[in-house]
Amino acid sequence: MTKTWPSPAIPALYRIIYLYLEPVSTLVGAIYAHHFQSTYLQLTHADSAPVEAMPLGTSIVLTQLANLYFLLCLNEALVLRATTDLKVWKTFLFGLLVADLGHLYSVHQVGSWVYWRFWDWNAIDIGNVPFVYLLAVSRVLFILEVGFGSTGAAAKKKA
Repeated sequence: MTKTWPSPAIPALYRIIYLYLEPVSTLVGAIYAHHFQSTYLQLTHADSAPVEAMPLGTSIVLTQLANLYFLLCLNEALVLRATTDLKVWKTFLFGLLVADLGHLYSVHQVGSWVYWRFWDWNAIDIGNVPFVYLLAVSRVLFILEVGFGSTGAAAKKKA
């Protein structure tokens, strides 16, 4: 007899965001931070990007950043696929929510305009601000179990 799996307790929108969209975006970030370092720095802050050769220390730090982005990609894609346990998902996503807040704080040095002047955003600004806000809001909604409905985890807890 073929074993069939129960439908996941995690709503489809959250699965799409955390199992596909965010891992792909962090993989792209890892690729750019490691393989396209000059472009990465130019898009992050053109005025302070090196004009000539990339300083060795900067290259090392960007490769370390790429490694962390790749770790995030793997952790999210693999750990969250390994379970539908809501407690694991909430704990994992809470950690990412804290990281989101740090990420949003980190770009304040560019200037306050980066948070609201969307017409001046480049590709990295879009990844650093609205995309991170979207992820942070989705994490809060997930932790609060918004969208789980009566068949979701909240109903199972009551049973």
